[in-house]
Amino acid sequence: MNRKVLKKRGLDVLVRHYWTIVIIMALCSFIGVENASSFGNLKNALSKNPDLVSQEISTSILDERFTGFMDIAQYISNGFGTNEVWDKSKRKIQSNLQEGEQKLKETLTDTLNGKKLSDGIADGADVIVESATDLKDNLADIKDVVTKEAQTVYDDTESEYLGPVEIGKSQGVFAGIVNSLTSGKFVNKVFTGIATIFRSDDVAAVILIVLIILLSIFLWSFVARVFVVIARRFTLEARTYEVVPARRILFLIRSGRWLQTAWGLFTATLITSLWSLTVIGGFIKYYEYLMVPYILAENPSVSAKEARTLSSKMMKGHKWEAFKLSMSFLGWRLLSLLTFGLLELFFVNAYEVLTFAEYYAELRQEVKKKKKAIPEAALLNDALLYVKPDDDIISEAYADIMAYADEKINLPVRLKGISGFFARNFGVVLFADKNEERLCEYEEHQQKVKTRKYVFEKRIYPFRLFPAYRKTFLNHLKPPKIEYLHYVRRYSIWSMIIMFFIFSFIGWLWEIGIHLYEDGVFVNRGFLKGPYLPIYGGGSLVILIILNKFRKKPIIEFLSIIVLSGILEYTTSAILEYLYDQKWWDYSGYFLNIRGRICAEGLLVFAIFGSFMVYILAPLTDNILRKIKLRIIAPICIVLLVIFMVDLIYSGSHPNTGAGITDYPAINHDGTG
Repeated sequence: MNRKVLKKRGLDVLVRHYWTIVIIMALCSFIGVENASSFGNLKNALSKNPDLVSQEISTSILDERFTGFMDIAQYISNGFGTNEVWDKSKRKIQSNLQEGEQKLKETLTDTLNGKKLSDGIADGADVIVESATDLKDNLADIKDVVTKEAQTVYDDTESEYLGPVEIGKSQGVFAGIVNSLTSGKFVNKVFTGIATIFRSDDVAAVILIVLIILLSIFLWSFVARVFVVIARRFTLEARTYEVVPARRILFLIRSGRWLQTAWGLFTATLITSLWSLTVIGGFIKYYEYLMVPYILAENPSVSAKEARTLSSKMMKGHKWEAFKLSMSFLGWRLLSLLTFGLLELFFVNAYEVLTFAEYYAELRQEVKKKKKAIPEAALLNDALLYVKPDDDIISEAYADIMAYADEKINLPVRLKGISGFFARNFGVVLFADKNEERLCEYEEHQQKVKTRKYVFEKRIYPFRLFPAYRKTFLNHLKPPKIEYLHYVRRYSIWSMIIMFFIFSFIGWLWEIGIHLYEDGVFVNRGFLKGPYLPIYGGGSLVILIILNKFRKKPIIEFLSIIVLSGILEYTTSAILEYLYDQKWWDYSGYFLNIRGRICAEGLLVFAIFGSFMVYILAPLTDNILRKIKLRIIAPICIVLLVIFMVDLIYSGSHPNTGAGITDYPAINHDGTG
């Protein structure tokens, strides 16, 4: 096969699907299942520049992959993370040996200066015995300390401080997870439990190491490694179709073939590893099973043995050819060293995998012609990966969706002028009448049609025609049958006001509930006197208004909520601290916090709640509020606003402070407490 032609085809596909393929390959590199050196080189480059990023960051973010379980075994052998104990004991032993050496020198000097030889020998013997005794005592101390450390769970973990950002103390869910993994607390707990059962530290250590090895094999083979097949699926679809959706990352789960695929990869990897003991045998087996991930990506219902057999027959007479194709990227790999792995991450890895996708397509076509000699070729049955379907096939498979798309809905009258501007851009209207409801239904209908038109236009792989598709419980999950929620809608001013107080009250209940659970004391949380926290209600309205344009794209909406919530919470905290020199919340002990004003855990919670609010809670609440007549809801809104304004004015000069509200310790944001 012509290498230049294959590489040109691969490059053409990369141009069309650059970010999709680059991101999926970067994910494989990040978790270490393929081209792990790309992130490794970048990590090494960053860790050597303390001004750019600390060693702790580069280790925890760039190098914590599933293969790191062997580090835990080393951690156990080093005394459960007590490096300081070993270092201290080693220094003490070295000091004793140096002292003994000095005493021996002094004894020999005294002897040469006329002291009796017998006395010198006796002194030397005493020194040796004393040094040996000290060495024995030190080793015993190390054993005692290691055992004690293994049975202890630390209450605190020191935080790393990087400018305004703190990483991992002891508060919050994220901090608990991170600290348990990085400080060894989880391993210590397991060790202690096993040692208690078997009443032996040695037996517990052996069992723990075996469990860690088995767990690492399972995670590597049946979780992480499967992403290689997912990446191959992306590359194969990208060859033929203009769009490869992000949801394709779940294609093995949707088809119910994850474990079967993992087993196929595992057996091929295991056999290759065993043959690697013969040196040349591993090289041969690697290229013999090179097509296994591609075969499983096309048809994950293939058994492990069938995948290996078919790959062997496809690669017969082509192993050296495939090796030369791999070597043709060597120049790019060497050049990437000058960019610390960035060239690999953003070009070479994607370029090579797409080229080999073209190579697989050629081999597939070749074995399909030999189907009589190679009966396993019938297993390569996903023809739509290589040729787009006919209109009749699409019409039959997607008849229900096409009928929905053909359904005609009359276009309602749109608002004009200033009212239309606010309605279109911010989703706010003065009154939500029947015409507005029809407009919302129409726009949501159009949105659904738009998301499916790629199938009708043959720009996306028709997954309903996937040969290995199998109904699983995930395919039968349906949302609860409540009143249909049109999240693409405009909210009336009156609904907005009521929802502000509802969500503020929910936030207040959340805050007092957490404080009641943690400290056992009921405290009226917040700056104001009333039972509401405006940052929750105001934040919800800001999300509904500012992010109105992103509501049709849930992923962008979710990420935007994180950013917007962070800006809102940080700004509010800074203003309150500036005006009153007090804190109404402090995340200083939480994982990845910025000056204690925002943290990763809080922003993630806000994003989850915010998304739930946008797509379910707000539409559901609005459906109820729309049934209330204006002459009733308007006075209620006015009364609530008056009460709120009075509270705001009074609290401006007499803010709500005290125990459980503002009693946070002062934090010096220079890295010290």
